[in-house]
Amino acid sequence: MMMDVLHMFYNFQGHVLHMFYNFKNDSKNNLNIKDMATFKTVALRQRADGFWNVSIRVTHNRKSRYLKTDKIVETKSVNKKNHEVKDPFVLEACTVKIAHFAEMLNKQPIRTWSVDDVVAYLESGTADVCFSDYARQYHDNLYNNGHERNARNYELAYRHLELYAGSNKVMCSQLTSKFINGWIKSLAKTARAKEMYPICIRQIFRQALLEFNDYDCGIIRITTNPWLKIKIPKADTPEKRAITMEECRAFFAAPLPPSDRILPLAELGHDVAMMVLCLAGMNTVDI
Repeated sequence: MMMDVLHMFYNFQGHVLHMFYNFKNDSKNNLNIKDMATFKTVALRQRADGFWNVSIRVTHNRKSRYLKTDKIVETKSVNKKNHEVKDPFVLEACTVKIAHFAEMLNKQPIRTWSVDDVVAYLESGTADVCFSDYARQYHDNLYNNGHERNARNYELAYRHLELYAGSNKVMCSQLTSKFINGWIKSLAKTARAKEMYPICIRQIFRQALLEFNDYDCGIIRITTNPWLKIKIPKADTPEKRAITMEECRAFFAAPLPPSDRILPLAELGHDVAMMVLCLAGMNTVDI
């Protein structure tokens, strides 16, 4: 008896939830049923193992389409006449999805949309994002804008992440704090990569959040942000290898090997090394 009551409640809730949101947000309270999209949790097809795949039926302008979910139910939880789902736990999960769909649609002028437009819009706001594909796009943008060296660092970072994941199609939903912490632990024996790689991945992820999530319209394709709980380790500080003044003088006074060239490489290298020493170890890139 209790299961039947819960079944009736969740079906009713899923059916009228979007009607309620539209009515609440309509400034003129001019509610027209045919202008609204309605939802119902149904089980359409039975699998070979006996379970049924659960979908959400979207009806708009008297036409229906179906959105797949990750839920399944047994035969006893399906109404064979209308294929409605009776499992209260599956209904509860789908009701949460329906509430999110209703919130998304209330921010758009869907009265002139077809049901295909509605479904396409809902799918674009819920489809998972492939982090690997976006990381490659991020790398290409850096490289094409003249940042070849930085682009190489980002490439090394996401390739190592893919190696750890065992796939070159890492999805954003896979990047949980547990997964990221495990990956960072695998970098523990490196000197610089344990700091540089996570920083690169974090920057790509932050940019993906800005690009794929539209908080004004309620489109949240990347639902988690693991970096709020992650502490990136510091790179190892290199050991200082300073030389004495006597060693510097000996280097300056060292004879150069003979050469038949007008501009001998040995002489050039000697002069550059002298400049580096005199400039307190400045990097040759900055000279």
